[in-house]
Amino acid sequence: MREWNWTESTLASIVKRIIDRNNDNKGEEDNDFNRGRHEGYWEVIDMIKNDIESRGYDFDEFMKKFY
Repeated sequence: MREWNWTESTLASIVKRIIDRNNDNKGEEDNDFNRGRHEGYWEVIDMIKNDIESRGYDFDEFMKKFY
């Protein structure tokens, strides 16, 4: 098995994918399931944002480096 090496671009790519998937859901049917899924995406994004910022980085500046 290959050794896993985290990089800033790997993390930014994962976060961007989560944000994009959440944005893709905006046009879907308004029901409890989709509202819960939308909320779940934001909880994950917020958790990652808090982790990045607790380490002394600005989340928005971090993401601007890549997108």
